[in-house]
Amino acid sequence: MSVLADVLREARTGATSDGIARRLGIDPGLAEAMVDHWERLGVVHRAHDVLAQRCGGGCPTGDEQARAALPSGCAGCPIAQPR
Repeated sequence: MSVLADVLREARTGATSDGIARRLGIDPGLAEAMVDHWERLGVVHRAHDVLAQRCGGGCPTGDEQARAALPSGCAGCPIAQPR
C-alpha cells in the first residue's frame, strides 16, 4: 500500500495530520500535504469545517458558563460536552 493511501486510511479514522505523521513515521509537513490533497479532492473533510457547516459556527469556546448555554444542535456531541 502507498503512503498516500495509508494517510487516507488514517484520516478517515479522524486522526489529525500530526497524529498521522507520528503513527506512520513520516514528516508532519508531508502528512499535512497529503491530507490537504485528499481534502481538495473531497474525499475527507476536516472536523472544524464539518462542524461549522452543521452546527452553525463550530463548538462554543470560552468559560464554563458559555459552554453551559450550548445550542440545542450540540446535544449529544462529544466535542461540545463540558469536560
